[in-house]
Amino acid sequence: MDSKGDTERQAILRDKIIREKQRAKEESFLSRILSILKPEMSLCDIGCGTGHIIRELATNSENVFLVGLDISPAMLRVASDNVGNLLNVALLRGDGYELPFSDGALDIMIARLAEYSPQEVYRALRGEGCFIEYGLGPEADKEIFEFFPDRIEEDNFFIPKSPEEWRDEACRELRDAGFVVTGLEDYKRKDYYHNEEEVMDLIEMVPLVRDFDRKKDRKTVLELAEKHRVERGIGITWHYCIIEGRKPKEKG
Repeated sequence: MDSKGDTERQAILRDKIIREKQRAKEESFLSRILSILKPEMSLCDIGCGTGHIIRELATNSENVFLVGLDISPAMLRVASDNVGNLLNVALLRGDGYELPFSDGALDIMIARLAEYSPQEVYRALRGEGCFIEYGLGPEADKEIFEFFPDRIEEDNFFIPKSPEEWRDEACRELRDAGFVVTGLEDYKRKDYYHNEEEVMDLIEMVPLVRDFDRKKDRKTVLELAEKHRVERGIGITWHYCIIEGRKPKEKG
């Protein structure tokens, strides 16, 4: 396994931003998972990052086994602090493209803005197992796209080939892997940042802009802030979707 994954700096920034701004954006995702997570079930969070989702699930569910999987040692160190001594949680370093689980090992798998292989998720789920993904909608961070159009990190945006059919495009890879897509809901809101430094934290954390330099790019961020500042702060659009897929019942 190579050393790819988020850096220590990204892990610290992500933990900070999640604590300050993410909770409201995760409520629908968490509630959907909790509605199907029953005693004795096993769940893996692919790209668990700082471990906030796993911690919430563990403290709101009884007699379930939860695995937080991430390829970044830095993220797993932060996640370890966040999950503390929860006995029903295991943290594991692993790649979403090569899941370290046997066929049909898990009841539920989830991914929040994480890289993964739909085929691998399908393989590792039992028959009638469920996969829930929290993914981007096409308008996410559109203000940043507007000011850095030639330098955006395309992997961290959702740029559909046909904007009118983005929902179908968002589900296509899961369907191609064999999943029956049972739902897609999207949500849109504004996040407000107090100052330019917080906007630059966001850009750097994901990252959203290729070769971003806080000093060299400050002027552009100031222009962004001037255009999109309102009384509540600098408004950045957050657009996300929750997609649910089921693995068909195994025959025989």
